[in-house]
Amino acid sequence: GASFLGIEVILTPDGIMLSQRLYILNLPYKFGMIECRSITTPIDRNLKLDVESGAEECEPTFYRQLVGSLIYLTITRPDLSYPVGLLS
Repeated sequence: GASFLGIEVILTPDGIMLSQRLYILNLPYKFGMIECRSITTPIDRNLKLDVESGAEECEPTFYRQLVGSLIYLTITRPDLSYPVGLLS
């Protein structure tokens, strides 16, 4: 299939399928997170994020780029909209 802006267009007997498979596979490399563990549920629905959580401070530009990449990913993965919305 053809690819445009990280979105693959695949023609199937049932119609057209959009995929961001290669985009997804590239994200851990792009953000230096190749050693991170994956989990089934991306985020707890009751989680409250705040500045005083005790975690290390994050570089704002890096965080914005990461969240922006995740927002772009929701084009083909609307199931990730809730956790990505919380992070943004």
